[in-house]
Amino acid sequence: MSGDLNEVATGTNLFVAGEVTGVARWFNDTSDVLSIDDDDLEDTVAFVNKGGMTFLSPILPDLRAIVCTAGSRESHLAILSRESDVPCVLAAQLTGEISDGDRVVLDLGDPETARISVASPAVTA
Repeated sequence: MSGDLNEVATGTNLFVAGEVTGVARWFNDTSDVLSIDDDDLEDTVAFVNKGGMTFLSPILPDLRAIVCTAGSRESHLAILSRESDVPCVLAAQLTGEISDGDRVVLDLGDPETARISVASPAVTA
């Protein structure tokens, strides 16, 4: 990984995708997906807490990547991610905090283990 990064998680890498950067956004339920008003999601790294988060399916192809704190390579989310060719980290173990708006870097170069870092925290007023 490049630059000044703070590693905050590791997890299972679904497929090799190199280094992926984007802006973190937590999705907790269907209402979070429905509340999106034509947002530009192509820079969004979606964070979810459950492996079967199929509520992301309407926006999944538009996302930069997905990080899930549960799930396995055989989970529904994994299947959808592979079909949509969206990088995905499963069973992520967070050792630090990731907030909405944080610029995150996913190191997806290893076929087994993904590393997640915060490049710059969200600016709060």
